[in-house]
Amino acid sequence: MSRVSAPEVKEFIVSYLSKELESSGRIFESDPPDNFDLLQEGVIDSLGMFNLIVEIEEYFGREIDFEALDPEKVAIIGPLCQYVEKMLN
Repeated sequence: MSRVSAPEVKEFIVSYLSKELESSGRIFESDPPDNFDLLQEGVIDSLGMFNLIVEIEEYFGREIDFEALDPEKVAIIGPLCQYVEKMLN
């Protein structure tokens, strides 16, 4: 199994949420910054966060235990991507 990097996870998230990011009115020259909070910025709601987690698991083909990730950081792109990278490798 190949290693998964945080940038790969971020690429998936940005691709998966592209319509939501666009409709949120936030414009980025490139990807959203690592400190971008998907919930606070109104990109997704709590159900959307649950769906994102399910999609991440399906895309990478592994179940991920998110209990060890600080609930305050689960919707922040950088910490989320780093956590997924850590759990998959």
